[in-house]
Amino acid sequence: MMWRWLRWFCTGLLLLGFSYVGAAVLLNAMPRSSLTATSADYRFFACDNGVHVDLALPVSAGGRDWRALFPPTDFPGDVTNASFISLGWGARGFFATTPRWQDIRPGPVIKALFWMDSSVLHVVYHGDPSGAPQCRALTTDEAGKERLFAFIDATLAPVDGRPALRDAIPGYGPHDAFYAADGRYSLFRTCNVWSAEALHAAGQEMGLWSPFSFQIMSRLSQIPGN
Repeated sequence: MMWRWLRWFCTGLLLLGFSYVGAAVLLNAMPRSSLTATSADYRFFACDNGVHVDLALPVSAGGRDWRALFPPTDFPGDVTNASFISLGWGARGFFATTPRWQDIRPGPVIKALFWMDSSVLHVVYHGDPSGAPQCRALTTDEAGKERLFAFIDATLAPVDGRPALRDAIPGYGPHDAFYAADGRYSLFRTCNVWSAEALHAAGQEMGLWSPFSFQIMSRLSQIPGN
């Protein structure tokens, strides 16, 4: 009897996995409603580390200086000369326990996938990513830039005009930190879904649902000029 239940359980997991991948392929192929940019007023990057896509934005451009929201004093190293800042949203517990991919454990993964974990924004100060093979240069117009900024602002826990709330999780190095964020990570709203939503807000054509990083980068490669 126990083996029969185990067989059914494994079969169910396989069906769930195939259904998830199938839904990702189908929904990514269906474009979201268009917010196409009409000019190239603001330049930024999407960078893929092989698992998730981060947004790399100029530290100070387009009327926004990110140092006001993410003060250099929050970072253990000297970030005053950084020209870009990368942003990536995800599950707090997973970030806290997985500084390296070899540190992945089942517990934090399960908590993240099933709405049992809060979220944070991972912020990294760094140099210009131009020419990096994993990064794609993007542009948007004034309206797209403002939508992108508004999307990022809405991701952070309410701050009432004050700097974002620095989370207690230590960074992975001297130039990164974590900040409290809104929303919960899940099987259906992954870090890449957040990135795709941000890119769509910025006028990039995205699929309806893109839980994998390669789906986002593939979409961006199809946009003329990217």
